[in-house]
Amino acid sequence: MSARTTAVLAAACISVCAAATAAGVVLPNGWVIQPPQALVTQTDTFPQGASASPDQATLAVVESGYNPPSLRLYRASDLRMLAAIPLKGAFGRPVWIDGGHVLVAGANADALFDVDVVAKSARAVPLGKGSYPVAFAMSGERFAAATDGDTSVRIGTLDGLSSAKATGVGGFIGGLAFSSDGKTLFASNCAASYVEAIDTQTLDERRIETGLHPTAILPVGDTIYVAETDNDTVGVYDASNGTRIASIFVGDRTAHGSEVVGVSPNALTREGDVIYASLGTANDIAVIRDRSVVARIPAGWYPTDVVVLGQRLYIIDGKGEGTRPNPRYINGSHSDVDYVAAIQHGSIRAYDLSQHVADLGNPQGAAGWTSAQRSAVVRTGGPIAHVFFILKENRSYDQVLGDMPQGNGDPKLTSFGARVTPNEHALATRFGLFDNTYTSGEVSEPGHNWADAAFDTDFVERMWPSTYAGRRGDDSLSPAMVPFSGYIWQDAQTAHVSFRDYGEMVDPPVPSLAGLYDPRYVGWNLDYSDLNRVKEWRREFVDFIHDGNMPHLEYIWLPNDHTYGRRPGKLTPASMVAQNDYALGGIVDTISHSPVWRSSAIFVIEDDAQDGPDHVSGQRTIFFLVSPYARGGLQHTHYSTMSVLRTMELMLGLPPLSTYDGMAVSLHAAVSPVARLAPYTAIAPKISLYNRNLKTAYNARLTAKLDFSRPDVNPPWTQR
Repeated sequence: MSARTTAVLAAACISVCAAATAAGVVLPNGWVIQPPQALVTQTDTFPQGASASPDQATLAVVESGYNPPSLRLYRASDLRMLAAIPLKGAFGRPVWIDGGHVLVAGANADALFDVDVVAKSARAVPLGKGSYPVAFAMSGERFAAATDGDTSVRIGTLDGLSSAKATGVGGFIGGLAFSSDGKTLFASNCAASYVEAIDTQTLDERRIETGLHPTAILPVGDTIYVAETDNDTVGVYDASNGTRIASIFVGDRTAHGSEVVGVSPNALTREGDVIYASLGTANDIAVIRDRSVVARIPAGWYPTDVVVLGQRLYIIDGKGEGTRPNPRYINGSHSDVDYVAAIQHGSIRAYDLSQHVADLGNPQGAAGWTSAQRSAVVRTGGPIAHVFFILKENRSYDQVLGDMPQGNGDPKLTSFGARVTPNEHALATRFGLFDNTYTSGEVSEPGHNWADAAFDTDFVERMWPSTYAGRRGDDSLSPAMVPFSGYIWQDAQTAHVSFRDYGEMVDPPVPSLAGLYDPRYVGWNLDYSDLNRVKEWRREFVDFIHDGNMPHLEYIWLPNDHTYGRRPGKLTPASMVAQNDYALGGIVDTISHSPVWRSSAIFVIEDDAQDGPDHVSGQRTIFFLVSPYARGGLQHTHYSTMSVLRTMELMLGLPPLSTYDGMAVSLHAAVSPVARLAPYTAIAPKISLYNRNLKTAYNARLTAKLDFSRPDVNPPWTQR
């Protein structure tokens, strides 16, 4: 969490600031970003990187989120936008060749762009089909390009890069930099965690092993500084031989001083003897002097880069100043209007560094870390011994529960109300209506990572907008997606808590799930009924009860509320959501009529809320806490995916996986020490589960051509 700052410029507030309070903006995950006591401007979606012109008058910013990418130019003095130059595939950090030209990696354009900032035009330097350039560097007249398509780098003159020899580096190349003398090119392999040092004359390679998922590389004299993104360290290495000289921890600590990983250093820059590290998931900038963190400067949401010009510090925030509602995201509309990824704008903050840098923030980071709130129920050794975590797909609060008058809903936005989801409405009525709960991820790719690991790596945060915009392929099997502490099932194994998985991460199964999942439970397949999934889950449940070895933690994926959209011949969205609702009711029915009901808690949440409108936030979702100890009534406390994981961890004696679940507000206020043991009986569907889309259905012709082989392959407006 960002600390107080005393750096003040005239405030230039953007639209989202109107909703901020003196305490800051509460993000969906529960963290707070401090009000910008600085000059601030809004950018388009997910700015990836920035650099300053040689005369320091202009900032070039590559904006490469879900919306069409571009290079934008901002006047450094007041952050006024001077130009927006569309560039197909623009990605990463731009580099000024001289005062009139900026070089930008083109990703799916398979080219570099030489942008004339005066003429506002770009010349493409092609690098070959499928090359997918993501980063580049220059040293004098020598240039280097990192091409993710063939996991290589090319070194040569700018126009000679297309014919230059491709030198294999492997993995995703997160950072690229020449040594101070230009004789060595350093390229970081984010997937396999090393930096490759390449002789620029002979192309001989030397490997430098680093911390987990290295990204940015900053040459400083005879050393290189490397952002080891998922170790929360900045490693310092001898540039000549790769010897590790120092490890600078930039992460958070508990109240007892223990290190807790989860801040994602993802960009580095230098001014004099000070190095600045952007901490993406901490919403901070770490200030490093003499290889120690001396301050943390508050950023906006998910900083991706930092630029220093004299006494001004410019912070590039990938997700800007907060989330937004999306009530215009109407089911069935052939449009991205109010889609959660399209309305997630970035920002630029400019701070005055004329004051002593140590006054700007708190070098301890999350020094306010305290143990999550416990209660008679939310504690290790309490009445809950069996936890069931059920993950569903993509629904917003208003879309399903907006018709419940007790909560903060908008019934005009409800498309799967009480008639379609009678069990979810009944569960909310009996066990508690949570109308202020948010998914930690915007879409399925980060959403599943947050649900599985209480964290999402910088690799995913930077890549998913391009993937969802159709500019990048599937990264779901990349090692760069695996966070430092692994997944919740690994956490359970370490703590000797028995675990069973049903459907999550089994297509194909990740190695860490070996022996922990039911191979007969079908994962992603929209043609397979959730009712059949529950039938298989129930088969094992009955056996576990009979044998007296019920796992203490079960993870159950019920994916069919994702739906086939309007694809002709497939079940209608309403029928698929009703099927999903009845399946959920069946699980609760089975558990509540079993001997383990007294010791059970069932947590139900969506992986994201991207496929529905909501008048509060594009990440507000439905959530259910089902247990004899559920307090019931309206629960208006701000909760998130992290709150759910932290509560489960506290009940089962699991350590937190990251800073995020470790600092999350648990659900202690939503439970009561008095058990109400009456079982729940599933409510039969009120609509047909077998209605099918007609060829004349809206979007039917388009939907017929789409790919439903995995979640979220298709444009968002086709999913409903």
